[in-house]
Amino acid sequence: MSDKSIKMFKPYMSEKVAGAVVEILKTDWIGQGPEVDKVERKFEKLFGLSGALTLNSCTSALHLALLLSDVNEGDEVVATPMTCSATNIHILHQKAKAVFADIQKSSMNIDPESVKEKITDKTKAILVVHWAGNPCDLDEIHAVAKSRDIPVIEDAAHALGARYKGAYIGAVSNFTCFSFQAIKQITTIDGGMLVCKDGVDYKRGKLLRWYGIDRNFKGDIYWKFKVEEPGFKYHMNDVTATILSVQLDDLEKVNLRRREIADMYRKGLSGVDGLTLLEKKSDRQSANWLFTILVNRREDFIKMMRSNGIDTHMVHVRCDVYPIFGGKRLNLPVMNELEPKYVSIPLHAGLTDDDVMRVIDTVKKGW
Repeated sequence: MSDKSIKMFKPYMSEKVAGAVVEILKTDWIGQGPEVDKVERKFEKLFGLSGALTLNSCTSALHLALLLSDVNEGDEVVATPMTCSATNIHILHQKAKAVFADIQKSSMNIDPESVKEKITDKTKAILVVHWAGNPCDLDEIHAVAKSRDIPVIEDAAHALGARYKGAYIGAVSNFTCFSFQAIKQITTIDGGMLVCKDGVDYKRGKLLRWYGIDRNFKGDIYWKFKVEEPGFKYHMNDVTATILSVQLDDLEKVNLRRREIADMYRKGLSGVDGLTLLEKKSDRQSANWLFTILVNRREDFIKMMRSNGIDTHMVHVRCDVYPIFGGKRLNLPVMNELEPKYVSIPLHAGLTDDDVMRVIDTVKKGW
């Protein structure tokens, strides 16, 4: 085994962050202030969007998106099981039911045909995840949503900088939720963003992220009591916003490196017996947060890679197996087929070409 292990993840932090944080800590604003407003406009300009709301996490963004979709007690949300529990847990907080659709064998993304089958008169939203950063079939999903006049919520925690048919993820659906958690493409340690396509939703979301208080109201001390809907402490602060602003400057570079690594894997691992690559469609561009493969005898594969000093990981376990969601669904044939096969290999901007070739050679020789 090599002395140098190859890790699954490595946080990316620009060398410019430390200096920028020192400067912001010298100012009078370290809570939510002008830097929050600035980075929201910067984010919108970078991705050609409007309605960007910084938050303390992507999980908070998902909660607000469900609230803004008017998901309430007794309602249903059609969602994917192939994701972190954080994607779906706020469905339960709203006292609604998560109805799990099946996934596609080719991409591990939610299957629009299964979504269509799962929708009922109780469905209030469709919640999708771009697995590994590869965009879902959004046109087909929106066609289903339009037929029922229900919103689409995108959990884009994996997909910062991804594109779907020329448009950046965030420009398509009613609500899109992004993550800047520690091991995402760029990080603010923790942080998130909610993009609202509708201006009314944006204004309501802006109130809800800070207790329901209108921070722009100019009046006497009683302005804090002009609350018409109870909100949350979900806002971002100026220190985090400063980190985000610096990190956004490097996103293109980071995602380019991730794309180069993914292309090397695709070329090097194509045709390996007992290993299947997920699809790469020409009409969309992945953000390459993960490089997930399907392997026979997954536990043997993981042990073999570990013995050669290379981390691998499932990353997420299907959501429906959690007791809070009711237990494993037997009516998800593709999810059940892929459950013992999927695993991800290292992918982060800190990998060298030699690291990537070592992963490829290890797979080829050991598998």
